[in-house]
Amino acid sequence: MAITRIGQGERDVRGCGLRYRWLGTAGFELVSGRTSILLDPYMTRNPGARPAQPLKARDLGHAEAVFLTHGHFDHTFDVPQLVENSRAVVYASPTVCASLALRGVAWTRLRPRWPGEAAEVGPFRVTAVPACHVTFDAHLVLATLWRCRGVLADLARLGTSRYPTGEVLGWLVEVEGKTLLHLGSACMRWVPDRRVDAFLVPVQGRTDICAVAADLVARVRPGTVIPHHHDDFYPPLSQYIDLEPFLREIGRRHPGVKVRLPSINRLEEL
Repeated sequence: MAITRIGQGERDVRGCGLRYRWLGTAGFELVSGRTSILLDPYMTRNPGARPAQPLKARDLGHAEAVFLTHGHFDHTFDVPQLVENSRAVVYASPTVCASLALRGVAWTRLRPRWPGEAAEVGPFRVTAVPACHVTFDAHLVLATLWRCRGVLADLARLGTSRYPTGEVLGWLVEVEGKTLLHLGSACMRWVPDRRVDAFLVPVQGRTDICAVAADLVARVRPGTVIPHHHDDFYPPLSQYIDLEPFLREIGRRHPGVKVRLPSINRLEEL
């Protein structure tokens, strides 16, 4: 297993070949030529988050489309402002589109999608695939409630009443002869029928999440794995996930798979 650790920093290389940038949590920007699309973009953090995210939704005004896997706040919170500051349209499940409309996003900017339905944005062809949300285990739930015991009222506004999960999607991205698979949560009801060059796999949501994520890699069998969602994005609700057990599991089970560990906001060639 080859591991590439990407340094921090930010640079604009639009106009070059295929690039990706991790925005933290499950968020990514993909750039091909001068076309930029976003996957689960979420930049808002509280002061305790690590790593910090200096970017705001207004900094992504060049994006042409947003693709959402589900409706939780750490995937959709910034979308209304992002749409307001760009010409981007949003692709998501019907439930998530409806929740965004209630939060002020015009229906003319929303594109509901079901699994199997695709969208073409510049050189990108992006197809919705069936997925599901990871099931939180009891130990994680109890530990999270204990950490959040003093701020539960504050966190209630981020709950599923305003940010419903909706029908969970994955996104299969085809561009420049490459195929990428993005999941926003570590559960999948579908196996790709083609080679996946890069698998953007979330590592968050269970106490045994490193093993769960490694199982997903075994099902997809990609050339490269880019783990994400392991950051402490909104403490105390969130927690930082040590990726070393995940790396050991991938090295043991999939020695030929390359793993790229992203650093926030670094735009890199894929």
